[in-house]
Amino acid sequence: MEYTDVNMQQQTAQLHGLTSAQVEESRRLYGDNVLTPPPRDPWWKLYLQKFEDPVIRILIIAAVITLIVGFVDGHFAEGVGIIIAILLATTLGFVNEYRASREFDVLNQVSDDAATSVIRDGVYISVPRRDLVVGDLVLLEEGMEIPADGLVRESIALQVNESLLTGESMPVHKVVSNGTALDDHFHEDKLSRSTLVVGGRGLMEVTAVGDRTRIGEIAHAATGDTDDVTPLNAQLERLSKLIGVVGFTVAALTYVALIARGVAMGELVLAGEQ
Repeated sequence: MEYTDVNMQQQTAQLHGLTSAQVEESRRLYGDNVLTPPPRDPWWKLYLQKFEDPVIRILIIAAVITLIVGFVDGHFAEGVGIIIAILLATTLGFVNEYRASREFDVLNQVSDDAATSVIRDGVYISVPRRDLVVGDLVLLEEGMEIPADGLVRESIALQVNESLLTGESMPVHKVVSNGTALDDHFHEDKLSRSTLVVGGRGLMEVTAVGDRTRIGEIAHAATGDTDDVTPLNAQLERLSKLIGVVGFTVAALTYVALIARGVAMGELVLAGEQ
């Protein structure tokens, strides 16, 4: 059955939505619709982390050896050059990442301030996304990013792209809830924050905001605040250690082999002082 915008307005006009008092009470119980940003280290600690790179550490060792040799023969240009290269590499990397994180924070703030149409006190009003609370009735339109988790209360050929959470590129048709409580976040009557409306229109009742949404739970787990180590992370950790050990072993063997070859063929002749 095909509905018009007039039909939808007549149906939703019967929905009163939350009162101002109910909004404040819901906000007190469930919080604001804002994702808690991950904890950030101070800038000086972020900069020092750049020196944890194995390549940087190798360059530091090379710089120290070159400077020590420079004290003997009076040539410091190579050692100073390596130090300048280290400072340039670490400083540029730090500045780029710091700027990117600041710009990301600005984008998040703009997203939280995006206007969202809701029904409160029986009328349509526009509020910032951050001000949504559990129980709000939100009008969904094509091209809109769903601002919170919720249930479908009205649907006019409503289709949602959930690829951000499921990886499935095909849109999912959403229908009105039949009142059955299900734990499946991706059921046909459930909507998730940060997914995209790609077709139709609808009305959603907010059931979770902020960190309590599905995307909020995923973001919290991704920050490493939990002590749980996934099998994938454990395997990646072992693989990175193996690559490091193999790399340094091959480098050491190559160095020894070249020294031995030079001595055996008479290409490397060192005096006692050297």
